[in-house]
Amino acid sequence: MNFVMNLYLYALLTKTLKRTAGRMRVWVGSALGAALFVLLLFVPGLPVFIKRFAGPTAVSMAVTAWIFRIRQIPALCRATGYLYVYAFVFGGMMKFLFSGTGFLHKAQGSIWYILGAGMLGYQVAGWWLRELKKRKNVTVCRVRLCGDRDGIWLDALVDTGNSLREPVGGKPVSVVEAGVLDRLEGVKKPEKLKLIPYRSIGRENGLMEGYEVPEIVIDHEGEMLRREKAVVGISRTEISTDGRYQMILHPDLYRE
Repeated sequence: MNFVMNLYLYALLTKTLKRTAGRMRVWVGSALGAALFVLLLFVPGLPVFIKRFAGPTAVSMAVTAWIFRIRQIPALCRATGYLYVYAFVFGGMMKFLFSGTGFLHKAQGSIWYILGAGMLGYQVAGWWLRELKKRKNVTVCRVRLCGDRDGIWLDALVDTGNSLREPVGGKPVSVVEAGVLDRLEGVKKPEKLKLIPYRSIGRENGLMEGYEVPEIVIDHEGEMLRREKAVVGISRTEISTDGRYQMILHPDLYRE
């Protein structure tokens, strides 16, 4: 039972985290997690706190870290949190569906009960995730622009419609407000100047002033992605009217 439910839970987690996990890793991790859970129950002398809480939590975190190759603690805690939310949802759904009388009540505990309830929970949770993605119109993340000797943290919009690229090397181009780049030392040098062609509403063809920064550090759901020698274009107007973000990040830089 634990093995089957683990399969469903880690399949959902794969969709949520947008991480690639091999099918074999998911199967082996699910089996390993189920075996360790059972082992904890039969180890003599263990305090109830370890058997019921600390032990299962440690097993869940270890298996999750192995399946998805997570090495940073914040990202691992977030992934484990999602896992437990899905587990509670599955458990509540099973209790609701099979707490009555008749066939559903009699089927409780059978392999068909496990498979059927798990599949239903998987489909419902998958639908919920798809709807959540549709409603989530924007993704805003923290980004650190690094100069020669200093750096600046700011908020950036991940714009999937941003297709700007530097014409010579083809590097993806992000856009920042002019005032942000003015605060970085050693960036706006003549030898680093790049003219980037662009199109916008009301302007068919234009040239944007851009520069190559030593490094951009992107907070991707708790993991720090480093992009060296990234190109940023300069916007002479405010990027966000409400001041929510000061940069438009190219989507290629946000991908792991």
